[in-house]
Amino acid sequence: MNTTFWLHLLLGPLMVVLAFLFKTIPPKKINHWYGYRTPRSMRSPEAWHFANRYSSNALVIISGLTCVVQVVTHSVMTFQSAITVSAIFLSVALIAVILLTEIQLKKKGFT
Repeated sequence: MNTTFWLHLLLGPLMVVLAFLFKTIPPKKINHWYGYRTPRSMRSPEAWHFANRYSSNALVIISGLTCVVQVVTHSVMTFQSAITVSAIFLSVALIAVILLTEIQLKKKGFT
């Protein structure tokens, strides 16, 4: 099996590891290097902690779903199609995490 195959199948598990890392070791204070960093999330320590907690939980979910999508697409599609579908799924899911986190920040009054 080629390198592309393994890179494709390792993307989901790598995302799971990173999601759990963000969840178990959240950033302690606002910074520009690590964590969920948007203007709204960086306005206060409360918004920062909420956004990082919410987004890391969502990231765990989409990472697991990415693994499922990878396995399913790999078993029912051609290799190239499976990579394309998985990449699109992950991209859309990551954008959704940002949008959902921003919506929740706004609902919580962090404007």
